[in-house]
Amino acid sequence: MRTKIILIIILISSLAFSQEESSKKKKDKMKFGGNAAIGLDLKVIGGLNDRVVNDSRLNRIGVVETELKILPADSIELEFDLEFDYRFKDINLKKLFVRYNFDNSNARLGFMKKMFSLEEIKGKSDNLFIKKSIIHNILEDFYLFGNDFTAQYRYNFPSYTLIGGYSIDGSNRHFVNLTLLTRQFQKARFVAAGMYMNYKEKGHPDETERKHAFFGNLGMEFDGKHNNFELEGVWGKNPENRSYSTLLGNLIYTEREGIGFFGARFQESFPIKIGRKYLNKIVPIYELSFIDISDIYFQIRPAINFNFTPKDRLQWRTNLDLNFNQNDLISQRVVTAIFVTW
Repeated sequence: MRTKIILIIILISSLAFSQEESSKKKKDKMKFGGNAAIGLDLKVIGGLNDRVVNDSRLNRIGVVETELKILPADSIELEFDLEFDYRFKDINLKKLFVRYNFDNSNARLGFMKKMFSLEEIKGKSDNLFIKKSIIHNILEDFYLFGNDFTAQYRYNFPSYTLIGGYSIDGSNRHFVNLTLLTRQFQKARFVAAGMYMNYKEKGHPDETERKHAFFGNLGMEFDGKHNNFELEGVWGKNPENRSYSTLLGNLIYTEREGIGFFGARFQESFPIKIGRKYLNKIVPIYELSFIDISDIYFQIRPAINFNFTPKDRLQWRTNLDLNFNQNDLISQRVVTAIFVTW
């Protein structure tokens, strides 16, 4: 609670400070943005055709995310991001860090992403789906994704960026990662990343015993004339020694020793230019993913986005998620929301 109050005070103080500056200085000293989504999320466990539905849940989507960047000096930036739910009772800190800019590089310190996968790196405005893929959700359960206290250094070469970082989370897990991001080269962008994780094994009789694991990621984006696509693969050792299994149609964890994993994701979109006053573009999308973690799980996701403004500031997104194991349908999910960015 105290942290939330401090963050709100910082935000209000920053806004008050900006009011005293001229309009030109406001633009120079502060940058403000964000996004909001409102809609419905229906998840059904089991079902489809004549199969029995074991459970169904309808949740409301109502999220406002505000991003503020303050530039108190020429080379220093303070950036933070807050997310509110639809009741405006919960505040989630998405990021809070200080950035120092050098000529061709910058150093960051604070609470931020570890920058490991293509899907994680992309923000809500760039991700065409409302929810992340099954691969992202499982690896988030393995603590590879998510924001932690991080020290990060980025060097910008003419055609690519090299990112190195060290992170630690609240359970004393340590992460070291190195990521290479290329700039657009003949309509394609590539990502290559490696991560080392040092952690304490749960339930081990020796409380001082620590283990380590390595992970890799390769991804690419392609922007064509009539279609765009993403391709990404991720692999490594499961640090939790757990796998997914099916019980009454629900995904649960079971303990297994020495499990590795391999996953791949392919997404393709077909932007159709409409150019009308109230409808700028229609974007049909589909995504295919699978992850092998002792058992194989598949995800099929067709979707369609309606973009109403030239810069895609206002969208209506709808997607269907179908999750399977090797034998049967596990769950289906329909998500629809109005998405606004500024």
